[in-house]
Amino acid sequence: MDRLEQTPARDADAQAVRRVMAVRPHAMAVRPLSEVLADTARRVFHAGPPYRSPQDIPAPVLHSAAQAAVLEGWCATAEEAIAALRAGAIRMASAQAHRLLVPLAGVLSASMAVFEIADPAQSLAPVWVALNEGQAHATRLGRLDEGLLPHLRWLNGPFAAELAACLRTPLPLLPLLAEARAQGDDCHARTVAGSQLVAAELLQRHPGLSAEARSFLAASPAFALNLWMGAAALAASAAEGVPGASIVTCAGGNGAEFGIQLASRPGHWSCVPAPPPQGAVEPAWAGRQAVGALGDSAVVDFAGLGGQSLRHAPLVAQAVAASLPPDADQRPARVLAGGEAAELARGLHATAAAACVAAGAGPLVLIGMIDAQGLAGRIGGGVIDVPVAPFAQALAH
Repeated sequence: MDRLEQTPARDADAQAVRRVMAVRPHAMAVRPLSEVLADTARRVFHAGPPYRSPQDIPAPVLHSAAQAAVLEGWCATAEEAIAALRAGAIRMASAQAHRLLVPLAGVLSASMAVFEIADPAQSLAPVWVALNEGQAHATRLGRLDEGLLPHLRWLNGPFAAELAACLRTPLPLLPLLAEARAQGDDCHARTVAGSQLVAAELLQRHPGLSAEARSFLAASPAFALNLWMGAAALAASAAEGVPGASIVTCAGGNGAEFGIQLASRPGHWSCVPAPPPQGAVEPAWAGRQAVGALGDSAVVDFAGLGGQSLRHAPLVAQAVAASLPPDADQRPARVLAGGEAAELARGLHATAAAACVAAGAGPLVLIGMIDAQGLAGRIGGGVIDVPVAPFAQALAH
């Protein structure tokens, strides 16, 4: 063991990682957000750190929040809702600050349903993650969409009720996640195998699942991602309470800033301007620009999946090869606490700020590229090479 490994910070991180890897996340229930949080009136929850001003909300998130406001009946039109959001009359709040998670430009509001993710064998507080909305109509795409509100009413109503019936007993997530990874998923950019495994498990638990629900699951290759987000966030939260631990417990972008929180300082964001994703814009959207890093799904990569799991996902690695830094193969071992986990069966892993500062780099995060103007939705897939600055900033406090 070298001198660096004997430092108190490294010892604290080792203790924290043992807690993280001992967590066994389960999907426990599906409930409306209003049953989870007391204060949801005229309040919309978004990815990443809180906005410093309503004027900082980028167009994709603004569009999603506005449609949520119409869904809730707070405003009659998206235009009215946008004005209310800009004026602060409808409040925006960081989802992760309330143990919630949303992908990309996605949002949560009072009537939307969430998965409860917890470990039945531990006393950890649960986390709550939005339902994946499918491929056609989704708040995560950040565009004004006439078909979105009817879809959200079905998704958070009849479909959510069917999902709840599938979870009368807890659904263990790590075995499904491990099998998905064995089948070539990185569990962030590619979640095809995982989504099929989850759908099959849900159908086995509830053979009477409606034809509409079956069709939706079959056409939703990213459905499992939200569950993996919840599992990663729950596991990371186990590191809180270890004095001096530099394990990252929250990570994500709001389109304007990218931020992290450490186990030793829960509730304190360290932020940098949101890096733009590096990746190819699809030919149909040539000329469009992606908004800065957006979404809470970064927690998946910080847990050793996604951009830290490319050697297990050759199709993904090939697709993003042109956007990867030269040290992409070595990066996981340099930024994950104690090096790269050998087997996912041991548990989800964790990123250590101390390791990132020592490496002079952060983890690689796979990310959907969302049109900065909020018109085209997803315009491609890319990579965020998280800079070292937020980790150094967090450790300096």
